[in-house]
Amino acid sequence: MARVSARFPIVGFGQDFSLFAVWAILPLWAKLDAKATPLELGALPLFGGIPYVVSAFFAGRLSDRVSRTTLARIGLALFALFCLLASRITQVWHLFALSPLSGFANGLIWPALQAKMGDESGPHDLDRNLGLFSVSWCLGKALGFYLAGPLKTLGLDALPAFGLVSLALVPVVPRRSAHPSAPRAPLIPHDAPSAPVRAAYLRAAWLANFASYGLGATFTFLYPDLVARKGWGATHYALVTGTLFLSQTAAFFLFGRFSGWRYRWKTFVAWQALSGASLLVVGLGAPLAAALPAAVLGGAGLGLAYAGSIYYSVHTDVDRGARAGLHEAFTGASNFVVPLLGGALQSLTGLGVAPYAFAAALVCASAAMQIRLLRRY
Repeated sequence: MARVSARFPIVGFGQDFSLFAVWAILPLWAKLDAKATPLELGALPLFGGIPYVVSAFFAGRLSDRVSRTTLARIGLALFALFCLLASRITQVWHLFALSPLSGFANGLIWPALQAKMGDESGPHDLDRNLGLFSVSWCLGKALGFYLAGPLKTLGLDALPAFGLVSLALVPVVPRRSAHPSAPRAPLIPHDAPSAPVRAAYLRAAWLANFASYGLGATFTFLYPDLVARKGWGATHYALVTGTLFLSQTAAFFLFGRFSGWRYRWKTFVAWQALSGASLLVVGLGAPLAAALPAAVLGGAGLGLAYAGSIYYSVHTDVDRGARAGLHEAFTGASNFVVPLLGGALQSLTGLGVAPYAFAAALVCASAAMQIRLLRRY
C-alpha cells in the first residue's frame, strides 16, 4: 500500500481554509459594505478565474518537467501577498484589479499537488489517497465558510491573518522526492477498463465537474444577495454554505473509501441530478430548516462530480500534471463562467432565482451529455 506524506493533506487543509475564508469574506464585504450589484457579485470570480485557468493549464504541464512542490511553494507565497494587499481595498473595482494575483497563485498550487499524489500512489491506492487529500482541502473550505460569518465583523482586517496561514505552509510542502522524469509505478493494472472507456469517463467527468462546481460557485458568490434580500444576515450565509461544503467533504471521504462508483455511469449521473434539484430548493429561498438538509444532499453530488474528475484525470501513467492541469482549468472556468452568467441573468430579468435555475439547468444538460457519452459502455 502506497502511503503518501501526511504533509499533503495538511497543506490541502490549510490552503483551502485560507482561500475560502478569504473568498467568503470578500463577497460579503462587496455586498454589505461596498453595495455591489448582482452582476458585480457574479463578476467577482471572473478576474481571478481567467488567470487561474491559464496558470493551471500551463503549470500542470510545467510540473511534468520541473519540481511540482517548488511550484506549489511559489503559489502559496503569492497568495499570502494577495491577502495582504486585499486587506487595503476600499472599492469593488479594487478587488477586480487585484483578483488575478489570487487566481495565478492558486493555479500554481493545485495541479502540482494533485499530480504529485498520483506520482506517489499505487494502482490500488489512488482513489484512497486522492480521497484523503480531497477530504483535507474540502474540510478546510467548509471551515473557512463557517468562520466567514463571525469574522465578517472584522471586515478586511481579517485577511492578513489568512495570508500568514498560507505563508506558514510554504515549508510544510514535502521536499522533492524524485525528479518528475524518474520511472514511476504504473497506475493502470492489466484488468483496468480499456483506453476508450477511460477516455470517455474522463470527458464525462470533466463535464460533470464543470457544471457541478459552477453550481457550488453560484452559492459562494451570489447567495449573499439572496441572504441580504431576505434579511437573514451573514450567519445564515455561513451556515448554509459551510454545510454544503462540509457535506462535500464527507462525500470525498466516502467515495474515496468505496470504489463502487468508478466506471458506473448511472450512479455518477444520479447523484448529480439529486444535487441540482436540492440546491435549486436552496436558491428558491428555502428557510434554514429546509436549506440545511438540501445543502447536505447538494454537497454530496458536488463531491462525487469533483472526485470523479480528479480520479479519471490522474488515473494514467503519462502526463499526470497536464491532465491535472486541465481538470483544474475546467474547475476554474466554471468558478467564474457560471456565477457570471447567473448574475447577468438576474440583472436582466430581476428574478432572484435566475442564477440557481440556470446553474441547475446546466447540471441537467451536462448529465444528458454524459449519458450520451457513457451509455454504450
